[in-house]
Amino acid sequence: MLAHAVNTVAERKDIQPRSALRYIDPSVIADQIAKAGAQSTDGAEGAHGIRPFRLEDRTVLTDRVVTGRPLMALAQAAKYATTNGDARTAQHAIDLICEIRAAIADLDGELAPVPAAVLDETAQILGRVADNIEKDGWSVCPCGEDHGQARADAAVPAVMRADADLVRTVRASIDR
Repeated sequence: MLAHAVNTVAERKDIQPRSALRYIDPSVIADQIAKAGAQSTDGAEGAHGIRPFRLEDRTVLTDRVVTGRPLMALAQAAKYATTNGDARTAQHAIDLICEIRAAIADLDGELAPVPAAVLDETAQILGRVADNIEKDGWSVCPCGEDHGQARADAAVPAVMRADADLVRTVRASIDR
């Protein structure tokens, strides 16, 4: 896939493939891999380890207290994803929970070095799950009986998006 993208750019710009590589955004390749492994793609339902490729190796010093919001939001996202049959999103959310928890596990102080890419992926997962709740009718309890879940399901997307915005704000501090 990467070779195809590089060769396509090289042909279009009439440059050497080696030079074309700098025009390739890694996130585009990661998105294409994710699309190829989407549950709607024939044969992809068995793939469960697809994750974005991380080029970002910087960390963001994050107040230990602030990490609680994304941890809770990711747990909620994992619950929604699991309940609605999206194992891949649930597993990714749980992996991110583990990574954030590992960053704060052995702290002497109050600031945790959370990987910037983990924050990026957290915001993406939260946004995606919020969209699925609104657009695809994901519910915390899709059993068909009314337990008051409709009211909860209606409120959750706004809270998840607010948590995603908090994560983006924390992430933006790395660029200051």
